[in-house]
Amino acid sequence: MFVHWVFSVHCRAIERLNEHKARSKSCICPTGWGIPAARRGPGEVRSTMSPQADYDVLIVGGGVLGTAVAERLARTEVRVGLIEAENDVAEHASKGNAGVAVSYYGAPETLETQLINASAPLWEELCTRLDVPYRRIGGVMVALDADEAERLEHTRDEVVACGVAVEALEAGQVREREPLVSPQAVAGLLLPDEGIIDPMRLTAAYARLAATNGCDFRFAERVIAVDRDSDEVLLVTTNRSRLTARFVVNAAGVGAAEISRLAGGEPLISWPRKGQYAVVDRSFGQRLSSIVFCTHLPDTKGTNVVPTTHGSVLLGPTAHDIEDPDDRSTDAETIEAVVEQAARLVPEVRDAYVMKTFAANRPAGDEQHRLRFDAEVPNLVHCTDRSAGVSISPAAADYTLDLLRKAGLDAPDSASAQQVLPPVPKLRTSEHPEQLVAENPLSGMVVCACEQVSSAEIEAALTGPVPARSIEGVRKRTGAGYGRCQGSLCLAGISFMTALHTGADPATVLHTTRGTVGS
Repeated sequence: MFVHWVFSVHCRAIERLNEHKARSKSCICPTGWGIPAARRGPGEVRSTMSPQADYDVLIVGGGVLGTAVAERLARTEVRVGLIEAENDVAEHASKGNAGVAVSYYGAPETLETQLINASAPLWEELCTRLDVPYRRIGGVMVALDADEAERLEHTRDEVVACGVAVEALEAGQVREREPLVSPQAVAGLLLPDEGIIDPMRLTAAYARLAATNGCDFRFAERVIAVDRDSDEVLLVTTNRSRLTARFVVNAAGVGAAEISRLAGGEPLISWPRKGQYAVVDRSFGQRLSSIVFCTHLPDTKGTNVVPTTHGSVLLGPTAHDIEDPDDRSTDAETIEAVVEQAARLVPEVRDAYVMKTFAANRPAGDEQHRLRFDAEVPNLVHCTDRSAGVSISPAAADYTLDLLRKAGLDAPDSASAQQVLPPVPKLRTSEHPEQLVAENPLSGMVVCACEQVSSAEIEAALTGPVPARSIEGVRKRTGAGYGRCQGSLCLAGISFMTALHTGADPATVLHTTRGTVGS
């Protein structure tokens, strides 16, 4: 019955929308969305699937680094393509991380730290341009005993050496900064430039702007061979195509070692490192104002308490090396340990409502960070990072372009490239929701009550360049289904709208990129 109700309400909304459009003779969608390709003019959205099979640069991997590089290259005059083995972007580590755009992470005088330093000041401008949620809320690293306080001193010295803002806090100052921190705190560090970001929307936004500027996205294509077509051209064979490229950027994350092997490149040592998380709902999250970090150990950054841009709170992650890159299971024992470790920092976590658990695998290896040409294949660039992919992504994209230019790629910036994604109005954050409904009746139909996501927002996620093609794809782009009920109330509506735009039957619409609802 709920599906029939959603269908009838959505149809009535569409009828009202069509009447509204007939009166105003204007489209509610951002420029180019929903306009047939033959009618699009210069500067409007171009096809994301060009028949052109030859590229100046072909990127392997649709995570945050791969899409960031694609977005930057698409604003030049070169021909760019991106291959992704899954049916959507942000399907692995980029959708399973803590969503922190860090100001400090690694050791001083490393390329990773240089890229973090270069990226950190850019977030407000970049996220405004890409229509991505971001808040620079700062973080507090907490010491709970004398040993941790001593480690905190070493961390402070490293942060200073990295050129990052930091302030030592006494016990009382820690609680003043974040009242929910344990009264057992004996010292702390304030990192004022730490920010929280939506990593899934960031990845999707990079992809959407890249496609708008002409990058070809080729989904469900798995690389099975890489050969040298000539001294300057690589031939990439996938399960569906044979493609040639002057340069290949290996941004395959956990799969980067396999791509290097297929290309005859240097042997990369890498493996999946699983991190499990617990998600606490907004009733607790609205009381937490800062990221709360534990003190660092030599082999791990530990379990943290991280507010999200949705209002929930992430607890985690763990760090467990595994063999199967597709193993994203969680277990009760580990999640209980995650909650207990988080409660050492913020005791009230023990009484908070855990509404979701999840796991993701980040690319661990002999190198924490790779952004360089391969030692054996002169036109293969490796672009991976174990844990700071989101935080380095803006500067890593620029750095990759510089590497390619120095290697001979003629890549002048395009004067006609679009720099900004038209924002999609958000019902939950709008100061004047009545105006949204007046401009677009679909904004008045709330599909996800927990996150207050409207039919208009879901419609935007399912249209335009690099659209969602599954229920999970809609969630990544809008947050629908992310709230306390975890889709119990809105799944039927999201399924219906996804089926409507993908041509699937509502009973067989993809839940994730790999399977249907219930699979």
